[in-house]
Amino acid sequence: MGAVLIDSYSKGKNISEAWDDLYESAEDYSGHQQGYSGDFNSCRFTKDLTSRLTYTSKKELDEYIEENVPKGEAWGYCVTEPKINNNKIKSAVHNIVQKGARKWETVYEAMDSEGNIVVSAPTQTECIKKARAYVEKNNTRKLEIIISKRLSSGNHQCAIVEYKKSTNEAPGKYKFIALARC
Repeated sequence: MGAVLIDSYSKGKNISEAWDDLYESAEDYSGHQQGYSGDFNSCRFTKDLTSRLTYTSKKELDEYIEENVPKGEAWGYCVTEPKINNNKIKSAVHNIVQKGARKWETVYEAMDSEGNIVVSAPTQTECIKKARAYVEKNNTRKLEIIISKRLSSGNHQCAIVEYKKSTNEAPGKYKFIALARC
């Protein structure tokens, strides 16, 4: 099979994230084609050559990669360093005000060993009955019955926590060169 030399830029927090984004874009654009698409999705990212930029130019590094990258592999380097979030607090909390009262109800729940709730009932007796029926059908399961409170009326949502981006935060820019199978 043949091979074609390709290059492209991608952005990300680090070179691995940038490669993953480029790979997914190639997969969407070129499809799978059994590993012979002639695009980045027919390659593996194997070498980060960013450290070589301390003693060579980008043009010389491009030429080195083009001459030495093996078939089916992609090599890359950082063109622009990412700017990280230096904020002391990197998240924001938005409280949601509850109008009126929240109403709670007591419920009995049967959990399996993985913490999944498989049975729920308003009374302990009813929960035990349902749990016994469940265990009799699934004889390898053991259930633990717990008492808990569940919100029956009112707003379930009380706050939203989201990432707070810094004003100078930016992804890095990375260049990849590959000898893609086609």
